[in-house]
Amino acid sequence: TLSFGAGSCDLWVLKLRPDGAVEWQKTYGGVRGDWTYSTRQTSDGGYIAAGGTDSFGTGKIALWVLKLRPDGTVEWQKTYGGVGRSDAYSIQQTSDGGYIVAGSTKPFGAGKDNLWVLKLKPNGAVEWQKTYWGAYALGVATYAIRQTSNGGYVVAGTTESFGAGDIDLWVLKLKSDGAVEWQKTYGGSNYDGAYSIQQTLDGGYIVAGWTDSFGAGGLDFWVLKLRPDGSFGHAQGRSIDTSCDFINDTSTSGINSN
Repeated sequence: TLSFGAGSCDLWVLKLRPDGAVEWQKTYGGVRGDWTYSTRQTSDGGYIAAGGTDSFGTGKIALWVLKLRPDGTVEWQKTYGGVGRSDAYSIQQTSDGGYIVAGSTKPFGAGKDNLWVLKLKPNGAVEWQKTYWGAYALGVATYAIRQTSNGGYVVAGTTESFGAGDIDLWVLKLKSDGAVEWQKTYGGSNYDGAYSIQQTLDGGYIVAGWTDSFGAGGLDFWVLKLRPDGSFGHAQGRSIDTSCDFINDTSTSGINSN
């Protein structure tokens, strides 16, 4: 919000009643820009929010995580990052009571933007953190991360470093320690990407995003149903024609960040 708070743009959280009436609302931030892209309820009835801040931290923009109580007061808050921009797009509480965060970072890794995943303890301390990037060190962004039934994680976003086009949709399946189990791009010759991913009851994944490579023209809404290994098929079990060359394996590895 630019209308309320302490600075130019503040993080704004509203708790609404079932009829949409405001139960409580609070802003969080400093004198410069602050925002959140992901907010979820936690097992204790409170909330966890993740985004970025230009008001706090050590760098230009730092990744910012706030743990809120049920009434919106701050239980704890931490910034993560170096001297360049770091930002969070997705956060989820994990089965052990901690949190998994996904976003992008410039200070760690190589090149313009690097996919950044942090596993946090329940108090926000870092359990592990890894960056993932491509051989060409071009832009990478992740917009969604979810814990999977085997204790690992699945990440979805975009990459300029791999794939068939300018920007391709990128999915990585991570083990519980952040090591890469499998990774693939999906897309054509233009711009393709993902904003959301979730594991399905059959152990596969459902991905939602956009495509400029396929569809009716311009940007189209794109939904992909993946098998557990990231491959494609349909209800009759037949694979998509191999001449449809829009699935590619990628070769990033998780590197411990500082």
